[in-house]
Amino acid sequence: MKKIAKFFKKIFVGIYKFFDKILITPISRLVYLSGSKFKERTLTFEKILNRNNTLIYISLICAFICFITIDKKIITLVENESTVLTNQIVEVEYNDEAYVIEGLPETTDIILMGRRSDLYLAEQLGDHKVSLDLSNYGVGTHKVALKYNNPINTLDYKIDPSVATIIIYPKVSEVKTLSIDIINTDKLKETLIVSSVTLDKDEVIVKSYKEKLETVASVKAIVDAYATNATVAGTYTLENVKLVAYDDKGTEIPGVEIIPESVTATVTIASPSKEVPLKIVPVGEVKSGSAINTITQSVKNITIYGDEEVLKNTTSIPVEVDVTDISEDKKIQLDIVKPTGIRYMSESSVTITISMQKETSIEVKDVGIQILNKPEGFAAQAASINDSKITVEVKGVQKLLDELDISKIIATIDLSEIKSEGIWDVPVMVTGENLLLTYTPKVKSIKINITKE
Repeated sequence: MKKIAKFFKKIFVGIYKFFDKILITPISRLVYLSGSKFKERTLTFEKILNRNNTLIYISLICAFICFITIDKKIITLVENESTVLTNQIVEVEYNDEAYVIEGLPETTDIILMGRRSDLYLAEQLGDHKVSLDLSNYGVGTHKVALKYNNPINTLDYKIDPSVATIIIYPKVSEVKTLSIDIINTDKLKETLIVSSVTLDKDEVIVKSYKEKLETVASVKAIVDAYATNATVAGTYTLENVKLVAYDDKGTEIPGVEIIPESVTATVTIASPSKEVPLKIVPVGEVKSGSAINTITQSVKNITIYGDEEVLKNTTSIPVEVDVTDISEDKKIQLDIVKPTGIRYMSESSVTITISMQKETSIEVKDVGIQILNKPEGFAAQAASINDSKITVEVKGVQKLLDELDISKIIATIDLSEIKSEGIWDVPVMVTGENLLLTYTPKVKSIKINITKE
């Protein structure tokens, strides 16, 4: 009300100043000049004008004439304008317990047209309501006009859109089992994981029309792990967990009513860890004539954090060190690369000291060959006695060669690329337990006879 009062006060003050400037002051000056020129002939008229109430009566008469002129729009002092009220909420009335409506407009634009003063008043009042009454409509497709309450009846208006094409379906319901989708696990502290999640409800009711319900493949509770604000392992409660319906392709289905709208989740946060050795793996070949005597490291063991299954399958953390063309003692600092599935490691780098000595070598004879990836439905055997065993040259410092366990030397061939019968020339690979030694087969390949079983 105060805004309206100020608005009208402003209008009347403006009208007063307008008439005072345009009519009253000029008329007064004209009368004064006329009186001075025709003083002798207009004594009577002057006496009338000099009376206290004369100019007031004249001003009131002029104001009345101007009011009638403007009110009847004989003279238009304010031009017609327009304004747009965007994104006005559409209020819908229908029986939401019995029907599902598709095609409902959520918002609409209102174009108001009229005098600036009326537009200003309409904007100040803000009492705009766009409604869609479907209470008398049944199942089927309908075109329904939107209604606007138009609080200022002196204004013209248009609604865009002004008509909605809607489809009314009978509502049906179905019970669905809840599943859980955990998000933002990567935002948890690196030493923490989500161990388990339980919900206070196992089933929900989904409602919509029959055809849409048939597309609902699952209903998931979206559990935000980061919302627990967990800093240590423990049990946390999340309320108002959002429920979402999905189709068989994992796409969210809008417009499906889910009862209840949300659930409460109990999230168990754990911090599983395991201590494993740091395994130094030399890569490359040292300078000819030299061999690695020892490799010492500043970090022997490391504590790793991650999923329990990943920890179970992790027995060591490998660190590769390039020893190409090394002939002298050397100290190297390396970053420890975090394996896939490991969230956090207690150490991020290690210092490695390599001690070098003169290289010697020995030959290990009659090393058996293991066959890997034999093709299904085929038999494989050495083409000759000479192809059944090989000789391996082992190089390194004398001390390590003296400690060598030859039973740990393994020669293998891989048949994964062989798909048919015949005699095949297959490369030989040799490995040993001690990584400070190098193992080289005296022959690069052997012949294998592949036959059908």
